[in-house]
Amino acid sequence: MGFLDFLFDKELAEKKKIAKLQKSVVNMYVQPQERKFIMQQLREIGSDDAVRVLISRFNESSPNSTVDLEEKQWVYDVLVDMSRQTPGVQKIVEEHVHKADSHINWPIKVLSDLFTYQEMANYLRELLEPLTTDYVRDPEKKQEVILHAAEFKTEELAQEVARFLEDANETVRFLAVDTLITLGFPLATEPMVRCAIHEE
Repeated sequence: MGFLDFLFDKELAEKKKIAKLQKSVVNMYVQPQERKFIMQQLREIGSDDAVRVLISRFNESSPNSTVDLEEKQWVYDVLVDMSRQTPGVQKIVEEHVHKADSHINWPIKVLSDLFTYQEMANYLRELLEPLTTDYVRDPEKKQEVILHAAEFKTEELAQEVARFLEDANETVRFLAVDTLITLGFPLATEPMVRCAIHEE
């Protein structure tokens, strides 16, 4: 067996191991102690695929709310730490949030700990830009991003949020109003008046 063959076989074996570990990470019927041990193994592997599996823990909810919070907090802490040591990890989290339609609250929290204030405001604006105000079956992504936007007072981000005052989803519209009130930019006054008239 040549050296390249050895590397290929090693990489293939690692991918198979990670795929097997993922089944336990997203299975909420696995014992918490076992799942924690598995997530620690993924932390030690540290590959891109291992990071993606760790992120996938955010997509599931344990019946035990205390366990659920503890595990998600652990993954959050690990991802922040890994990102500070290896910049490529942060990029994986960013790409995950861009592609995901839901369960982005914890990944956004990770990025909030890594980006500067202005970088995070710009990132949230980039997340909102491709989203339309049309009806979607699951508006969770809009809701989460708009909620996080309330923490970053920039005019460009407020302008992007203002679009969602006319969203097809009532909850999205109300969240946009709350966020714009929190941000406090005058530019939002006219759109909010139109929204209020429309609601009546």
